[in-house]
Amino acid sequence: MDFKQFIRPGRTASDITPLFANANAFAELVDKLSSFFQEQKVDKVACIEGRGFILGAAVAIKLGAGVIPIRKKGSLQNDTHEETFRDYSGKEKTLEVHKDAILPNESIVIIDDWLETGASVEAAIKLIEQTKGKVVGVGVFMDDSTEQVKKELEKYKYKYVEKTSPKDVF
Repeated sequence: MDFKQFIRPGRTASDITPLFANANAFAELVDKLSSFFQEQKVDKVACIEGRGFILGAAVAIKLGAGVIPIRKKGSLQNDTHEETFRDYSGKEKTLEVHKDAILPNESIVIIDDWLETGASVEAAIKLIEQTKGKVVGVGVFMDDSTEQVKKELEKYKYKYVEKTSPKDVF
C-alpha cells in the first residue's frame, strides 16, 4: 500500500491522522510495524507522546505486550525519570516515564510515528535504560533521518516502514 497518499501537510509537521482514519491503511501499517518484532520476546511497547501512542498501543496488542507511555514533562502523576533533548526544530523538550513502568531486564520495543533527528527516540532509550529495561527494537512509520542517525540506532534493531525522499511534498 502507498501509505504516503494518506499524509497531508499539518500546522507544524506532516499530518498522518488521515492514515489512522482509514481502517485498511491503519491495519496494514500496524501489521507492518509489528512484523519487525514478531520473532523476538517483547514484554512491553514504549510509545512516544502523541501519534506514537496510537501506533504503539496497536503494535503492543499485536505483539501480546504491555504499553508504556513516554510523555511530555508534567503529564505523568507519579514518580518519573526524565530526559531532556532538542527536537527537530531546536526546541528543548523533556520526556518522562514512570519509574515503576518497567521491571529490570524487560524487553522493550519503542514505537513512534516519525523519526528525523532521532533525539526523541534517543531520549526514550535513555529513559528505558534508567528503569533497567532493555531496548530490543525501535520502529517508526516514517524515516526522515540521516544515515548517521540510522547507524547510531542499528544496535537497537531500528526499522521503519517508509522513507521520505526529496520528491515528497508533505
